[in-house]
Amino acid sequence: MSKVKITGHASGSGTITLTGPNTSSDRTITLPDATGTALMTDGSAASLTNIPAANITGTLPAISGASLTGIVGITEYDMWVLTTTLVGDANPLTSNLARCALSEFEHIGTGMSESSGVFTFPSTGKWVVDFQHKHESFANDYGQYSIEITTDNSSWTIRTYSQHGNDTGKRYSVGKSSILFDVTNTSTHKVRFSVTEANNSNKTSGSTTSTDTAFIFMKLGET
Repeated sequence: MSKVKITGHASGSGTITLTGPNTSSDRTITLPDATGTALMTDGSAASLTNIPAANITGTLPAISGASLTGIVGITEYDMWVLTTTLVGDANPLTSNLARCALSEFEHIGTGMSESSGVFTFPSTGKWVVDFQHKHESFANDYGQYSIEITTDNSSWTIRTYSQHGNDTGKRYSVGKSSILFDVTNTSTHKVRFSVTEANNSNKTSGSTTSTDTAFIFMKLGET
């Protein structure tokens, strides 16, 4: 038969009192066959690792979001637009660019900065960059929309592009291209956008009241 032994602490001078509950029924407390530390009602000395799923029952208490740490959501999201309709080429786009000012939009985080068409990221990380564009082309013409990156703040490379065109009459079309850019250095890793038209009369729609042509930036996580 196993035994129950209560051992006092050699350095302590206080008295530990075990108090029975207010009950008229016999109660049995079964101790686990393991070494560990008892969980106190104030949560101290608690170890909440490797809890069997079958032992978690009932309704969990509400937890304040302010008390949670280590949970990362979307920390950066920004949208810029072409504010004025462009006629012909722009390699790259350098003007009439502004953060979206629609009343329902609000960027998350610091947001992007722009100078002469070059966009600088506010922090390192893995970024999704979208180029949305509305195009007006004429018969047998097309337009090409490119996302260009640099990783040395000097040389530029087209990473993706989309093309719009038609063979009869005037036509409007909307397209979108995207890249995932691992920005490891905000001083050297930057992005810009270009438009190349087969006909200099083709147009890229710009507006301040709708997102006809937009540049969208979202940080997914750390590099």
